[in-house]
Amino acid sequence: MLPSNLLITRTRSGKIKPVYVPIEGRYIELATRLIETYEAHLHKRKGELAGRCQQFEGSGFDYRLVRGLVALLDRSATFKPHSFVDPKQARREVFQEANRYPLVGTEALRQEVIAQVASRLHLSSFQLEASLWSDFEEELVLESFVAPLPRDLIQQYNLSLTQTLLFKAASFEFIVGSNYQRIFSRLKRLGLMYTVEQQNAAYNVVVDGPISLFKLTERYGTSLAKLLPTVVEADNWRFKAQIVGGERQAPKLLELELSAKTARDLLPVQRPQKTEEQYDSSVEAAFARSFKALKLGWTLKREPELLVAGRYVFIPDFSFEKNNLKAYLEIVGFWTDEYLKKKVSKLREVVVDNLLIAVDRSLKCSQLENVKGFVIFYDKKVPVKPIVDFLKHLEETAIVKEVKTIDGSNLNLEGDVIDVPRLADEQAVSAGALKRWLQTNPAAHYRLIGMQLISDGKLKEITKKLQAVNGCVLSTALKTIEEEGVLSPETTLESLSFVVEWRGLDPENATISKKSSALR
Repeated sequence: MLPSNLLITRTRSGKIKPVYVPIEGRYIELATRLIETYEAHLHKRKGELAGRCQQFEGSGFDYRLVRGLVALLDRSATFKPHSFVDPKQARREVFQEANRYPLVGTEALRQEVIAQVASRLHLSSFQLEASLWSDFEEELVLESFVAPLPRDLIQQYNLSLTQTLLFKAASFEFIVGSNYQRIFSRLKRLGLMYTVEQQNAAYNVVVDGPISLFKLTERYGTSLAKLLPTVVEADNWRFKAQIVGGERQAPKLLELELSAKTARDLLPVQRPQKTEEQYDSSVEAAFARSFKALKLGWTLKREPELLVAGRYVFIPDFSFEKNNLKAYLEIVGFWTDEYLKKKVSKLREVVVDNLLIAVDRSLKCSQLENVKGFVIFYDKKVPVKPIVDFLKHLEETAIVKEVKTIDGSNLNLEGDVIDVPRLADEQAVSAGALKRWLQTNPAAHYRLIGMQLISDGKLKEITKKLQAVNGCVLSTALKTIEEEGVLSPETTLESLSFVVEWRGLDPENATISKKSSALR
């Protein structure tokens, strides 16, 4: 965004538009010369740089345009004070020294004060003078500068004009035909309140404007402006907004309309960059950490696909995925009453099975009655146990159902060591379901150990190898079993009636032996 006093717009017949800079001719030249000016003033004072840039204001360009471009270039620059001592300390020492004199009214007395202070600070008079005001804006030094391309600078300027206008929006509505996931993730992350309606292959999104929220106007307006770059990344987009204009005593609403068709080449398209997973709140982040730490085999996905909710779409906070199973979690924290009503309305309409809804108990939301989902109330932290219980029940129900579909006559039992997941894929069921079936329908000449079927012949072979070594060390025994392609060596030892004899806590001192009563 730009300072509001640099905003250049055109208003006509109740409509308002930012005055975009075309990417051509004299404007490209202006952008080029400003960029070159910054490059030429590396390690020079900001005041000197600003004075040089100000000269462009008298060369046939609106001063607001020149200052807007300069404001953007400043964001690509790093300015730092160039001093030999902390400027505040230097000024304090000089003022204290000056107070010892009745009146420092001559240059000679001034130089004497400077010399006295410089000596105490182990500086030269020149170094002290250079440090005194070095933290003032115009005295800062241009330390580094990342030069943009002239075209990119102009596009960023045009985008900033639009963002500055949106800061005064009373409403904002847009239609996009792509880039849904990034847009809706951005909407939620910015804390914007919105509703979404599906229109054929596109989505119509209505966002509450900052003027409609009394105490959060500035912060909310900034968030709304930050959404714009993600919207214009879409292949096809158009939006309209109601902008509050006119005098403070007599405000009026002006309509802003833009589309990819008319403004695409004038605005930047920022390519998405991979970032670390982010959460809308500490409540979401804490839940994600707690759930992932359990390592239950369920994949927790942040902001999954859109769900249909009547005429609208709904984006849950999380999904849980395992095999062909899927469940969703929506965390309802504090929002305005109106937004909460819209949220509950969508929850009642959402067309999806296995929806969990975690609700902040402080909401005391009787509106959640008749919502299609399993409601969990929480205080400060979303409890993990009821969600885990729900997922276990979901998994158990699916396994019981799948077990009934298994045809044992089609099992491909070839080899001495058979992985159950491979057999499950061939049966189009989960590994858990096939394991459950095998527990009640043992395969002839095989034993189920962990998630593998191991032939009787292979188990006898392993037993002989283990017995061949008198007082076999535990680590050696486990390695011997693993070398046979077995994934659960500890369980295999127990299944073969071997016992571990521990001598202290070091596994290298533990040995195995066959139970005396075991059948041979």
